[in-house]
Amino acid sequence: MKEYECVEVGHHRNIGKTIEEWQKKGWRLHTYACAHAAVGKVVNHYLLFERESDKKMPSSAKAAAAVAAAAAAGA
Repeated sequence: MKEYECVEVGHHRNIGKTIEEWQKKGWRLHTYACAHAAVGKVVNHYLLFERESDKKMPSSAKAAAAVAAAAAAGA
């Protein structure tokens, strides 16, 4: 199972530094996104990191995944 963490970066100049810090902790960058507010010059930067986890998937999540897979196969 994987873990995910979303990090908001305040200024674009800090994106590379933030990625390096998280990679040193064992995380891998999964997705980068930015959003611009229509008012003002505010741009928000978001980094989604992932890593493998030792945690087991809860049985309810396994059941939901099985139902979704079966539904997708039948569609």
